[in-house]
Amino acid sequence: MSDPNDEAAALKALEYTDDWLLAGILDTALLLEQFERMQSGGTQKTARYRAQAVTAWLATDAPLTDEEVDDFLMVMKAEPDAKFSNSCVAELIQSPRLGHEQLERVARSDEKLMRRHEPLIRRIHLKHQMESGVTDEHMTQVIDYKDAAIQTSLLRDPRLTKKHAELLAKRGANPTIREKAHKWFLDKKFWKG
Repeated sequence: MSDPNDEAAALKALEYTDDWLLAGILDTALLLEQFERMQSGGTQKTARYRAQAVTAWLATDAPLTDEEVDDFLMVMKAEPDAKFSNSCVAELIQSPRLGHEQLERVARSDEKLMRRHEPLIRRIHLKHQMESGVTDEHMTQVIDYKDAAIQTSLLRDPRLTKKHAELLAKRGANPTIREKAHKWFLDKKFWKG
């Protein structure tokens, strides 16, 4: 059993709040291991330890519950390091543990915190929608969003039609995407069948 004084000292030194433990993002064993590492010459940059806790929490396989998502967002909202908080929220948004319903929950959470993440949320939401197939409506959204990352991921995607390739060739987000989509559109071998 760990000494409560050690826990309190570790929380303070690593700039955690009790909410990290209460939310389950951090467990006592990791906290004390990080504190020992810091005291024995490890980095003094406390955000690295907190980032490690978030990464470990998101690395498990179980889908997140609504309560876990809410608790995580509460901890990140209270985080004084805005850059770190934004990075952690982005990691949550991209996590395979976050289901479609939880993504919607994140999008509807704190407006100020989410404003920065709107393009990423939109991208992940659209990817969720396209998991079962790519429709003309999806392609309209892909073009309207002008999101080069999602357009690039669709280049030579076997789920797309020749019409979709032509749309990317004409209205892709940047010249590289338009050029690659145009070459793909002209590839007669690809469209046979």
